[in-house]
Amino acid sequence: MAFLGFLHLKEEPTILQTNEDGQSTIEFLVSLTLAFGFIFSFMKIAIVYTNGYLVHYVVFQASRAYMVGEVNSNNKDGSDANAKAMANSVFASYKLEDMINEFSSSLIFEEPLAHTTNDTNLFIGPRLNFNSSILIPGTAAKIEFELSSESYLGMEPTRAECFSRMCAAMSGLGSGSGCFEHATVSDNGC
Repeated sequence: MAFLGFLHLKEEPTILQTNEDGQSTIEFLVSLTLAFGFIFSFMKIAIVYTNGYLVHYVVFQASRAYMVGEVNSNNKDGSDANAKAMANSVFASYKLEDMINEFSSSLIFEEPLAHTTNDTNLFIGPRLNFNSSILIPGTAAKIEFELSSESYLGMEPTRAECFSRMCAAMSGLGSGSGCFEHATVSDNGC
C-alpha cells in the first residue's frame, strides 16, 4: 500500500451536484413548526380544562339554586317548577356563551316528579352536556368530544311532600285520624 502514496486520485465530477445550502434553515423551520404545534395544543387543552371547571362551577351554582328554589311551597306539583326556573336563571346569569367559544347548551334536570316513587329518587339536580374540540398539530383535523357536568346535591322534600308522607305514615299505623294540619312526628328532614 505504500506505493499508492504518490498517486493522486482525482475526483470524478458527478452529474448531480448536491447543494446543502439552506438545509439547516429547513430543519429549523420544521422543528419550530412542530414545537409551536405542541405548545398551542397544550394551551388548547388547558383552555378546555379551564372551560370544564367554569362550566362545572356554574352547574354547581344552578344546583344550589335548584335545591332551595322551591321556597317552602305547599304545592307538591308546582314547587319543582319554581326551583327549575330559579336554577335556569342562575345558570343564564353567568353567560357562558359569551365566555366559551361555540358554547350552546342548556341544563337538563333530574326532577323528583320524573320518578314514580321516592325510593327511585336517588339523584336530584341539573346536568349539562356540551361539546369541545382540540386541533391535531400540523393538520386541520379536530378531535371532538362531549363533556358532561352534573351536580346532584339532594333536594329537600317540600312541605307538601312531607305532609303527604306523614299522612301516609299516620294512616298506615291505623290511627284513623284525618290529615288536616301539619305536624312533625319525627325529624326526618320534614
